[in-house]
Amino acid sequence: MMGFRARAILAASFVALVAFPATAKADLPQAYTALLAEAADRQSDDARFLETADMVSVLVEGGRAAVHAYIRAELPSREGAVADWPLPDPAPAAASDAAELADHPAAPAAEHRDLGGAPVVLGEAPDGSGSWLAGSIRQLADDSWAGHVRAGIQLERGNSELTDFSFAIELDRELEDGWRIDSQFEYFLSESATHTTRDNWLVELRTTRELDSGIGYYAGGSYERDLIGIYAQSAFLTGGGIWHAVETPKANWVLRAGVGQRYREAGLTGETLTDWVGEAGSSFHYTISDTANFGSETTAFVGGGSRVDQRFTLTNRLFGDWAVQTGLRIEHEFEDRAGFDPTDVRLDVSLLYSFD
Repeated sequence: MMGFRARAILAASFVALVAFPATAKADLPQAYTALLAEAADRQSDDARFLETADMVSVLVEGGRAAVHAYIRAELPSREGAVADWPLPDPAPAAASDAAELADHPAAPAAEHRDLGGAPVVLGEAPDGSGSWLAGSIRQLADDSWAGHVRAGIQLERGNSELTDFSFAIELDRELEDGWRIDSQFEYFLSESATHTTRDNWLVELRTTRELDSGIGYYAGGSYERDLIGIYAQSAFLTGGGIWHAVETPKANWVLRAGVGQRYREAGLTGETLTDWVGEAGSSFHYTISDTANFGSETTAFVGGGSRVDQRFTLTNRLFGDWAVQTGLRIEHEFEDRAGFDPTDVRLDVSLLYSFD
């Protein structure tokens, strides 16, 4: 097992990889040489040291060949652990040696990776690699999660006159063969001087597959708890087809239509209802500038318990991965219930942090 110091160096290595991509020079970055030295000093088992070296080879330019060269020069007592790894190609020969090289070309190194000008291609592992740690890093390179976290103040007018604290996290993942997962969790909490007046949350999940033609299909659902609205609980489960109508560098528009069921529980009486519904939806995003983006999400359910839910967002980047997002959500229930306004309007102003 790595000691605390080694784990700290490993963490610093990941930060260095993200913030400062590897350069073209042959020397390994200091963070990785320190990690190798630490492993050579503390890991008596060659198998453990080989695992650490394999992990470093995934992260640095030059791969196993560069790491082998460093170990041969600086950690010769450990060279036996990587004896079957390749070494870097020799430096270009002088012009006077060109004829001799043409007659006797050097054998190509047996490295199984293609950097293609990038610092490293994590998805291409050297043949025979058995390192669980290096394998985990390669897995993180593909099909990785992206999304954002936001928190802020919410002003709501409609069935309630509240000022809420809000928190939300959105996670998206691109998979192979056109598959994609989109998910969102929102939580709202309102407190007065004496008690909590609102405890409301929303969960949404949708899985889609888009074919090369731009046509595809989806399945998804949502669950919302609202102790003040018409329905204390409401859930949807739907599936259908999608059409990627617009895809340009600045605009992206996806339409969907399907069928499913809606479940809801009346806030006052506790009565539960389940109905078949048709769903029509639109997801539109537009890049206004390098620092500003506009988004619109519309979902309409037609049938038992018809409803329209529309959300608009304007996101302005502050610096790095931080932004301010202003959101407007309009919900309209077509069922009349005594004592309830059929339309809720919510305005959100949030600080947002995005990641990918």
